Amino acid sequence: MRLANRWPECFADRNVQFTDPQAALNHAMELHRQGRLPEAENLYRQLQQHFPQATDILHLIGLVEVDTGRVEQGMANLRRVIEAQPNVAHYHANLGARLIDQRQPAEAEACLRAAIRLQPGLGTHYYNLGNALLQLRRAPEAVEAYRESLRLQPDNADCDLQLGIALHSAERREEALAWYRSVLDRRPAHLPVATNLGAMLQEDCDLDAAAACFRLALRSEPDNTVPLNNLAVIHKDLGETAEAVRLLRRCTELAPDNASIRSNLILIMHYDPATSAADLRAQHEAWNRQHVRPSPTHPNPPEPGRRLRIGFVSPDFRDHVVGRALLPSFARHDRSQFEIFAYDSAPGDPFAEHFRRHADGWREIGGAPDEAILGMIKEDRIDILIDLSLHTSDNRLTVFARKPAPVQVSWLGYPESSGLATMDYRLSDAYLEPPAGNPVAHASEQAWLLPDCWTCYEPPAGYPEVNALPSAQGRPFTFGSLNNTCKINAHVLDAWSRLLVATPGSRLRLLAKQGSHRRRIIAELGRRGIAAERILFADYLPPTSTLAQGPLLSRYHEIDLALDTFPYGGMTTTLDALWMGVPVVSLVGDRNLSRAGLSLLSNVGLADLAAHSVDDYVETAVRMAQDRPRLAALRASLRARMQASPLLDAVGFTRKVETAFRGMWVDWCERQAKAR
Repeated sequence: MRLANRWPECFADRNVQFTDPQAALNHAMELHRQGRLPEAENLYRQLQQHFPQATDILHLIGLVEVDTGRVEQGMANLRRVIEAQPNVAHYHANLGARLIDQRQPAEAEACLRAAIRLQPGLGTHYYNLGNALLQLRRAPEAVEAYRESLRLQPDNADCDLQLGIALHSAERREEALAWYRSVLDRRPAHLPVATNLGAMLQEDCDLDAAAACFRLALRSEPDNTVPLNNLAVIHKDLGETAEAVRLLRRCTELAPDNASIRSNLILIMHYDPATSAADLRAQHEAWNRQHVRPSPTHPNPPEPGRRLRIGFVSPDFRDHVVGRALLPSFARHDRSQFEIFAYDSAPGDPFAEHFRRHADGWREIGGAPDEAILGMIKEDRIDILIDLSLHTSDNRLTVFARKPAPVQVSWLGYPESSGLATMDYRLSDAYLEPPAGNPVAHASEQAWLLPDCWTCYEPPAGYPEVNALPSAQGRPFTFGSLNNTCKINAHVLDAWSRLLVATPGSRLRLLAKQGSHRRRIIAELGRRGIAAERILFADYLPPTSTLAQGPLLSRYHEIDLALDTFPYGGMTTTLDALWMGVPVVSLVGDRNLSRAGLSLLSNVGLADLAAHSVDDYVETAVRMAQDRPRLAALRASLRARMQASPLLDAVGFTRKVETAFRGMWVDWCERQAKAR
């Protein structure tokens, strides 16, 4: 806008004075561009007193108000300006951009289309339109908007990134990969593109190529925690947990208040056999220092027998190991005693409909800020809030750190303590808990022991029938472990090489993503005297909407005897093996994570396969390999044995879980009564 050249008043900004209002406005706008918003607003408001009809000044004031947190007031001013001057393109464009920031994409789209109609040749309008369409989950239209933006404004690194994201979101995966690669040819230092390409390659299980992308990103910004964290996860997937821990420790030094990074470190430390209980406790304490801010009181009526409102928080209400473990009880809760709420923090899949159907309240929290989720939980009047993630990806532990519910429980993410100071209980069982107590749990958290097992199993749809013992059909005897490669460490390989040496002609079948770690495992076993041809790999297949888990259990048709990993043992993997008639040899340790095998095997009468030393583990596996009649008999009977066990008694398991919830609630009510 242009203001009168001279004005008798003096406009002041600190020690700078203007008698020319246009000069004052120009200076204020420069302050605005520099991010010195309070100083800019001061001058804008002085100018507004003398030019009350100047819509440009009111527009600029509205922008400052929004950008300094006075969103409602600022948005009202931005809309007021458009009502007064509806044919100014940048009024619509700036309101649209702020609406995107406030996650109001529908109104943002209307504003940006108005801006395009008034000023069709500006690439920024199409870029912001693409952002609005992406929020509206209309990715194919967003692709076209970004392409038009780049046609009008080719040198836009942000649009290069967003087009790749839109292509990926539109399920045009190959185009997204090709686009990202073409951008890196032009802009090798484009860190977000290199990081996104690496993440996509990681999803495709191309771990070596993904690692190369993250290293490329780190060349331009070696202390950027996003690619550094992602590279650490690659090292974890490759089974190089010590290097993963080293990188994540560096990340926590760079970003000590980043909850998800420290959660990653805590989780991966569980895989590293060099990690001590003291190391884990120290990281739990660091997490608590940064994030725990509990609510002091809860208004929930302390009535022991009333109907309870139970809230489950998870990104895994889908075809996932946690989702499959939860559904048997989730679907069978007594609704006369419990009202069930689900707080879903990640995009679902068709399997998620099973959970929706059985939830009394369904809340999609996605990337919502903690404050919004806390508000939902309080509005829903949740009595017991259950975390199903612990420190796994997409957790919302920072919500639990605020203690929005009177009773908080961790369960199923993995059988261990979250270490949170605000967690009251973890659901566990007597086998899972070490006799000497849990060495990493926070003092405020109690283990609530379920009578038989902390989990329940429901076989995935489409599972195959059990076949005859493979080695009885003339094939070489085959040991197998379909656990995640990150659980396979040097100690595990030592034990496996010993039992392979003691069982001449036998083979070992593993599940592994593509990458150099396959060569590493072959080389490591080779140094221990095991020929490469004795090692077989099954491809890890990333989950998709069309890939069902049930048919994948046919991999056990090739395995005579399954081997558990340590110190981080299998859980769902062990249950799948037993369902397919394949016994599992496990090693019992002194932490919960190394006792899952003992719990599951004890519940089907096979506690003798849970060894208490590495020597015993090797001897047990060798003895079982030599006892083909027992293996054949177990293969024929294990499925029926599981069906008769507590592991598949979904109704009985649900009643036990409900008894636990009621007991926790009664304890809380009694504490409230004593506190009066």
